Amino acid sequence: MSAINLTQLNVWLDVVFTTLYVIILIALPLHFVGNMLTGRAKRRFVGWEWPRHEGPPVPFLPKFLHFQHVASMILLALSGLYIRFPGFLGLWDGARTPMRYVHYVAMIVVTINLVWRLWYAFASPQRDYREFAITKQDIITAPKVILYYIFVKGSKPHLAKYNVMQKGTYTIFAPLLIMQAFTGFSLISQKFIFGYSPREILVGWWLGALVGSVDLAGWYMRIAHYVITWLFIILTTIHVYLSLSEDFPAFLNFFGLSFLDRENTSPEEHH
Repeated sequence: MSAINLTQLNVWLDVVFTTLYVIILIALPLHFVGNMLTGRAKRRFVGWEWPRHEGPPVPFLPKFLHFQHVASMILLALSGLYIRFPGFLGLWDGARTPMRYVHYVAMIVVTINLVWRLWYAFASPQRDYREFAITKQDIITAPKVILYYIFVKGSKPHLAKYNVMQKGTYTIFAPLLIMQAFTGFSLISQKFIFGYSPREILVGWWLGALVGSVDLAGWYMRIAHYVITWLFIILTTIHVYLSLSEDFPAFLNFFGLSFLDRENTSPEEHH
């Protein structure tokens, strides 16, 4: 595939993902209207009827890593979109270079954060990977959870700390982050590692040989990186919406705002 065709593919991806994201931004408020019409919103935000999670409270370290991850992912998305669309955010034209540095710093933080969180999940004394494992029972109840979200069923089955949709989201994030880190570092063409660039080390010797050049291999990595960026933007937007509309106290807890949870305040404070 030539560089011209790859450029055309980039434009096509711009149109497809931008259109898809606009549709999602329209669909989510409509979904919340459904919550209002079915009385779910009133039961939750007025009656404060939220899901109850099994097990002990989430420790500080996962919350800290989650906060770092969210902040860095927001910076990555904004800076990445500005690098792709220089007029994005209304910043001056010369902001592209500073935005690259913001992108690099956030990329390093996310990578360290990912390694740290995987260590915590699988190797620390508080390992919690079982909380995110999708079980046979999760698979059986998955259709009921989906039917609940599309308002066919009035309630969803509750299993352990997270339902199957939440587990699926958290599970897919890890491999996507690994792929995003790999493709992201593969875009760096500066030769600062013993005379070689990260692009040459990661993809030049194998993908470059397959497609004909290291630069063309970088193009493929750029496209993959861009696609995954949009997947993160879409999944994160839906995840945030569902966190706010389906489990607002858990959202508050993860960001250290549990004092706003009415369940943790006295009856006098409710008024």
